[in-house]
Amino acid sequence: MANQLPPVLVTFDADVLMAGRTQVWQEYAKVGNCYLPEVVYDEIDYLTGKAVEKSQEQVAREFMRFFADSGWIITDAQETHRSLEPSIKNQSKPAMLVVATAQCVYGLAQEHPDALVIFVSNTQPLLKRIASVGSANLCGITGAMLLNWARKAERPAAATQQLQSLMRNLADRKSTQRSRSKIEEDTRHKTDSSPSKFTGTRNNFEIKSATSSTKTNKTPFTEHRSSSSRPKKPPRSREEPPEMAPAVYRMKHISPPKKQGDNFISNAFNFLGALFFLTVAIGILWRVVDVKGFRKTFVPALPKPVQQFVKSIDPR
Repeated sequence: MANQLPPVLVTFDADVLMAGRTQVWQEYAKVGNCYLPEVVYDEIDYLTGKAVEKSQEQVAREFMRFFADSGWIITDAQETHRSLEPSIKNQSKPAMLVVATAQCVYGLAQEHPDALVIFVSNTQPLLKRIASVGSANLCGITGAMLLNWARKAERPAAATQQLQSLMRNLADRKSTQRSRSKIEEDTRHKTDSSPSKFTGTRNNFEIKSATSSTKTNKTPFTEHRSSSSRPKKPPRSREEPPEMAPAVYRMKHISPPKKQGDNFISNAFNFLGALFFLTVAIGILWRVVDVKGFRKTFVPALPKPVQQFVKSIDPR
């Protein structure tokens, strides 16, 4: 498989076909698959009824009969190249046929880059045009070379050289494709493995988050803290006795002890005030209830300071 030769596609111009007969055309097919440019087919079909010479008309008719059962393929491929463009705009019909044939052959080579396209023509200027294109899979030879190749299996030197060039290009192309495939495969492998790592990291993060969330639900009053800070104690319930409250909390509700001297002075002021108001009340009551018998019988003699105070109130 490694030494397998590329397929060979053989295509012709009108002149080389009109120079042969059925036996020669059949031998051409031994070299490879035969393709006929559409413009060449139309030209030979035209010659079947309007050839200038009778011999040309007979050859044309014979070829059309041969072509019907030959298995040859008509191709309408077309690709332009600066080496295949006409030199002048107004050309004769034969010149236009040459250009159209060359463009069709070049287009066939572009459509089959993995095959060696052999163009057979007896016109040297046309063969030079084909060679000037510089296509790696396109080669031009004469009808005699092709017939010798078919009969003796001796490949022309031009075809051998072009075949070797094509095989080198195909090998380089396959090597490049393998390198690109390997790079793409490595890139795809890295791309496929990266999400897995990310997914694993994300799963771990989700597990840690779920664990943290579970711990948070168990202690709803716990505040969010940094790793360097100490854990805070949860607040105490209102039902706890004051003895269980922190020292700072107890100090806010306990009044400071009072001095003993301050209590004595406050009590003295309170006693004197009460005595004063009591004396005033007795004086007023004495003035209102002014019964001499009551005074003599029940009321004892008042102290002199009190009697003077009462007289000041009652001038009688």
